[in-house]
Amino acid sequence: MKDRKQRHIVICEIIKDNKIASQMELQSMLDELGYTVTQATLSRDLAALKVMKRPDPIKGHIYAISDEVTNPFTVMNDNSPLNACRQLSFAGNLAVIKCLPSFAPSIALLLDGLEMDEVIGTVAGDDTILVVLRDGISHEQFRRTLLRRLPELRRRF
Repeated sequence: MKDRKQRHIVICEIIKDNKIASQMELQSMLDELGYTVTQATLSRDLAALKVMKRPDPIKGHIYAISDEVTNPFTVMNDNSPLNACRQLSFAGNLAVIKCLPSFAPSIALLLDGLEMDEVIGTVAGDDTILVVLRDGISHEQFRRTLLRRLPELRRRF
């Protein structure tokens, strides 16, 4: 079995050199190179590498290493998944972010990468992200922190 660090390097090279639209496609390419991994391991690898999906005119959405997407934590550009954010709502200690279809996983990954103290975790569907807030965090506290960390969202929320 080849080591994890080397596998991560190969995953990054594959993603940078090819338009990969699915884990199955990536898994197949890894297998051809002698890196046999399960889907669960590949999912963990993609999360560890902070791989995101970005729009592609031909394939719909393709994987991108977060460095390829012009720093999504601070800059909002045409490729930023933040452009897909549409609405922020609250219920109890839950925040719900509505976005365009297929963008929720990328945005949730971005939010997880911020490691906000106010957030316990996120769960992403296709067009909805559930954000679980820590006890005692007000809706306004979360909104302020979110907009401070991602000021590009001010015109959205």
